Amino acid sequence: MDMNKILQWMDLAKKYQTGDFWDGIFEQSSFDEFMKNNTDSHQSGGNNTMKMGREQKFPPIDIFLTDEEVLLIAELAGYVKENIQLSVLGTSLLIKGTNQQMISGEPVQQERFHGAFEREIQLPEPTYPNQIRAKFNNGLLFVSYKRQFLKEERVNIE
Repeated sequence: MDMNKILQWMDLAKKYQTGDFWDGIFEQSSFDEFMKNNTDSHQSGGNNTMKMGREQKFPPIDIFLTDEEVLLIAELAGYVKENIQLSVLGTSLLIKGTNQQMISGEPVQQERFHGAFEREIQLPEPTYPNQIRAKFNNGLLFVSYKRQFLKEERVNIE
């Protein structure tokens, strides 16, 4: 169920329903807690934005399977390749890195992540470190390796 649509519906319904209507639907304290837990406390222009149901992970990644390889793309804007480390064990890829905030001053709004991070990613297929190719370009880390299990193989039963 899309929480953003529910909140939009509730805002619209409040415009047309007055009095005790919402008190009968929601106990006010539980409604307030629901709204606090499911909306962003930083409002911009009066629009509420939904929090993700789970903590957002950094860096954001995409993983693609082609016929011949596995490709992972990690978004690391503001980082340099010298401050990024990769390690792999079977199907577990660990990405570590660090950077420093580029502007000194008090942030008014800050959505981009700065500092040290570490993220373990489960790869769809196992690999070895010597089989991985990694390239860093324009804030994107490309990690790829050849697939070893391209087709189903028959197993004999004894």
